[in-house]
Amino acid sequence: MSNLPRVTLNVDCGEGYYRWDLGPDAEIIPHVDLVNIACGFHAGDHQTMLRTVREAIKHNVGIGAHPGLDDIKGFGRRKFDITTDEVYSLALYQLGALKAITEGDGGKVGHVKPHGMLYFILRDNEDCMRAFMRAQTAVFKTSIPFFGLGGTVHEKVCKELGVPFVPEVFCDIDYTSGGTLLGVPQSNPATPESAAGKIRQMLTSQETFDIDGNALPMPVTTGQFTICMHSDLKTALDNIKAVRVVLNELAK
Repeated sequence: MSNLPRVTLNVDCGEGYYRWDLGPDAEIIPHVDLVNIACGFHAGDHQTMLRTVREAIKHNVGIGAHPGLDDIKGFGRRKFDITTDEVYSLALYQLGALKAITEGDGGKVGHVKPHGMLYFILRDNEDCMRAFMRAQTAVFKTSIPFFGLGGTVHEKVCKELGVPFVPEVFCDIDYTSGGTLLGVPQSNPATPESAAGKIRQMLTSQETFDIDGNALPMPVTTGQFTICMHSDLKTALDNIKAVRVVLNELAK
């Protein structure tokens, strides 16, 4: 359990690269509670990180680190072999970079949420998750939460190490009928209506809809949880606005 409200809305952002923007970050940030800022490996760079940190501080939005695989060309969504030592070092590098930039501008990193394929690798490989958490606790001790998938290695390792854990749910990417989270490339395109409908269902019935449109229980929504959304989707801004309307109506 963390000190965050019971239900929060977070978004992956700061995912441009130098002169190229990706996603309408400045328009999105006022509508969310928390931002996960890319740390320079799958996307982002020193200037983009600083700009995004400043935008979050301006709107009193919580700042989180969003480290990914060293894969700019594949946007961190391609799978490849990685050693536990590489996981440890890439996490140290990226978490340390965002911490320095954020604190240098008067802010504070309040959570960690890995990106894309790194998120899935940590879910599926306990040794890699332990290596990642060794880096997180080296940089932040056990003071800030890890955002991940409830009931998986993410939660197991955090609990063993005494690191606060906040389960994430998703409404702009899909789950299989068995409840396994799919990545953006494997999911159906999200719309404002589909994203808002899933969140309404979670908040009223503790379930969502799987990739085939069937009801899927979401037991983590009975407690504290956070909703993750993506800024790089075509309808990202409208998706987020639609979800915010539902949260303003129903979230308590």
